[in-house]
Amino acid sequence: MEIIKELIACGELKSTGRKFNKDGVLFLEGDAISRICIVESGSVRGEKTYPDGEVHIVDVFQAGDVFALEIAASRTQKSAMDYIANEDARIRFVTMAAIEKSDRATEIRREIAYSLADENIRRSHKIEILAERGLRDRIMMYLRVLQGKSGTNTVTVPMSREQMARFLCVNRSALSNELNVMKREGIIDFKGKQFKILK
Repeated sequence: MEIIKELIACGELKSTGRKFNKDGVLFLEGDAISRICIVESGSVRGEKTYPDGEVHIVDVFQAGDVFALEIAASRTQKSAMDYIANEDARIRFVTMAAIEKSDRATEIRREIAYSLADENIRRSHKIEILAERGLRDRIMMYLRVLQGKSGTNTVTVPMSREQMARFLCVNRSALSNELNVMKREGIIDFKGKQFKILK
């Protein structure tokens, strides 16, 4: 969505910015969202809370990422998940109405279509990861997806261990144990959020 950022920077597109403290709520599931959201600093997590209290991390959006685009562009404009500040964050909001009034609305719509296609690919990766039955296979699939994006064997996981466990839909202790076994076996190495794929 570089065109939107460019138009905001030069003042051609109206927007508003807001700071959120860590764990601050941006939107809850069911909220109406008619604005495209851009992470200017910090990060935001999208999470789904189920009736039994279990929470799954759907995705983590970092500085420069756009989120809630598919909701703002939809007919219902109803959020399917909660959006929470993963750390102190600043978010830039652009309404769909402002986009429609822009002289470059057609160009922006084209960029929105590309971004929605990219989002579908991201969701496909998540489905691929969760389709893996074994925990080790899920971990490796996730790291391979990050590797494909970074182009290197060293990748940064943009979430804590607890959040990574929620993203992979597994128990945190089971995740930690498996990571340590994989490290001992020379499959991966890691320190904090930095992981290196060795095999």
